[in-house]
Amino acid sequence: MNPTPNDLTRDPLFQLNLLLWLTQPLPTESSIEPLLYRRGFGVYAIAPPLALPLDLQLAAQEAEIRIQAAARPDVVLANQSSRKYGLVECKARSFGAASPTSEQARAFMLMAGPRIAEVLALAPADVNDSILAYLTPEDQRDAFNETLSELKTELDSAKLPTGVFSVLGIEIHATELRLVVDERGGAFFALTPGAHRAMNVESETDPRPLYFIPYDPDVQLSGEERQFCKRVLFERIHSGVLACVGRSHVPSEVLLESRGLLNDAMFGMYENWENPDSEKHMRRLCRELMHAISRAVNSEAEGAVVYEPERGWKIELNSEEQRQKVINALSRFSCETMVLRAEPTQNLFDVIDDDGEK
Repeated sequence: MNPTPNDLTRDPLFQLNLLLWLTQPLPTESSIEPLLYRRGFGVYAIAPPLALPLDLQLAAQEAEIRIQAAARPDVVLANQSSRKYGLVECKARSFGAASPTSEQARAFMLMAGPRIAEVLALAPADVNDSILAYLTPEDQRDAFNETLSELKTELDSAKLPTGVFSVLGIEIHATELRLVVDERGGAFFALTPGAHRAMNVESETDPRPLYFIPYDPDVQLSGEERQFCKRVLFERIHSGVLACVGRSHVPSEVLLESRGLLNDAMFGMYENWENPDSEKHMRRLCRELMHAISRAVNSEAEGAVVYEPERGWKIELNSEEQRQKVINALSRFSCETMVLRAEPTQNLFDVIDDDGEK
């Protein structure tokens, strides 16, 4: 059963992809309004590991404030021309000032403050303005503002340098999904405070197959949702392999590696990923799929696909007959044969993968 539009507003994976859609150069007739792109914002990094400066960590400890030493915002947005940087975190619901999540929020609040250039390893002159923004369902905005205001007061009282925060809401109004912007977010993103159409929605249409990132191991999903998202990722990689072979001439050699396959499957977003654990997890998934595809192809065209450590999968197309056999085998292959519930396991290919990384 497809999720309803209201269900999706509470899905962090949908929130993440909505944020990415809003930063893309889309045509004017698109059903999505690229609100952030038109204000000069793009994706600077996805899930980057950011560390709080040591002196701020020590100052927080001395003030007996519980805080994370390092954290990964879901996305860092940047307007390079105006030198603005925003840390954005997607959340399904608010949290209390005493919850474990508040330790992450305190870190983000300090990271997005006057020390953000240091946190992002940039020169101070490269940063003109910064913000911490939470993207959440509209009905959670008041609770978020209450919690974040309490945390900011706590940090300010300890004379710790906090940044500006904003809570961006998502709401469904008739056939529109709207981004609700507060005054602080409006000033930073050059948007009028209030509700803005972000995309059209249809109750019978599931937008998940159009996600830039169909699967994110860092996002908490139900078992059924995780299987669905993983299948979408597998199907995109499978289609990419079939397209590469279909475009090839004979005789030729097609070389495929996991990074390239994943980047194509995510419309270029994979290269912005900065969480090495998640990257490795997704490369394992890609290898798992590619080895299944290799077995299926080699059963019809023996020896056509060979895995070469540090290079990737080599597909030999020595003749038109062999090329057609490979295409036929790829066309018949179904991702439904994969065990989508199981997580990828570490194996000898993780020692040195097809990118030559250890």
